[in-house]
Amino acid sequence: MTTQKMSLFTLTLLVVMLMNSMVYAQSMQGQPAPTFSLEDQSGNTHQLADYQGQYLVVYFYPKNDTTGCTIEAKAFRDNYTVLKSMNADVLGVSLDDAESHRAFIKKYELPFNLLVDADKQMSRDYGVDGGMAIFSYAKRQTFIIDPKGQVAVHFEKVNPSTHAEQVINALQELQAEKTAKTETAQVSVTEVIDGAAVFGQQWPHTFAQSVGIETALKQPNAFTKGNHIIAGNITRVCQKKGCWMILTKGESFARVDFNDHAFLIPKDSSGSAEVYGRLVEKELSEEQRAHYAAEGSGQLAAKSYEILADSVKIIGS
Repeated sequence: MTTQKMSLFTLTLLVVMLMNSMVYAQSMQGQPAPTFSLEDQSGNTHQLADYQGQYLVVYFYPKNDTTGCTIEAKAFRDNYTVLKSMNADVLGVSLDDAESHRAFIKKYELPFNLLVDADKQMSRDYGVDGGMAIFSYAKRQTFIIDPKGQVAVHFEKVNPSTHAEQVINALQELQAEKTAKTETAQVSVTEVIDGAAVFGQQWPHTFAQSVGIETALKQPNAFTKGNHIIAGNITRVCQKKGCWMILTKGESFARVDFNDHAFLIPKDSSGSAEVYGRLVEKELSEEQRAHYAAEGSGQLAAKSYEILADSVKIIGS
């Protein structure tokens, strides 16, 4: 290639990159988060549904082991314990391959997973794909997805040096808002079916049968996709607000989360109940376990399944 052709090529590349950097995706804040299904550095598949019931920080970045991307990754690493204590997890996403991700994680001891967006599908869905052809990359943007799968915060401009702190502050604000809403919420019966009170959403009358909590926990993977009706007995209810309960049958039990405090039940609820929701795998920090114990849960396991509920039907004692 002649010097003149190389200069023209370089100029064209610079113009394309400049134009691309000037185009920002329309903010996705307040919209449902696009679904995804990507493998991480170890070949494990991650889907948006896997993180329902908790906050998820998805940060896109251009390339492993570059200056800004390293600063950002190390900041998330250093604050990862704080983020986990706030019921949040972190996923990094770039176009790098799995081998590059593994090397990057090993070099900087990153405690979270990095997704391989080789065909740019997730980057396109989130509006952060940049460059073209061999110069493709993911723009440096971050999304905080709430426990219901909505984009709660969309950071379109990111300073790698201060971004982790910015994310923590945003999570604190979101959780403060959630607490305020819960404090003003009232116990409200949605409908009564054959003498049983329903709380939360309308009861799914098309479902003919329920399954016991002990059966669901024996084969949890069959109850993590889509909602089911799971039955058992109420043994404990949150004694501060009535914002969760423990559903049990024999030796089997699970905490029932009312869709991130979307509804409440009476604190003196007892008897048998049916829950319309699905199982989610949860890993609780010591702070979370202590918090739930103080509200009357007893000693919950650090890692277990709980039920994310859209509605609860209490049949009574």
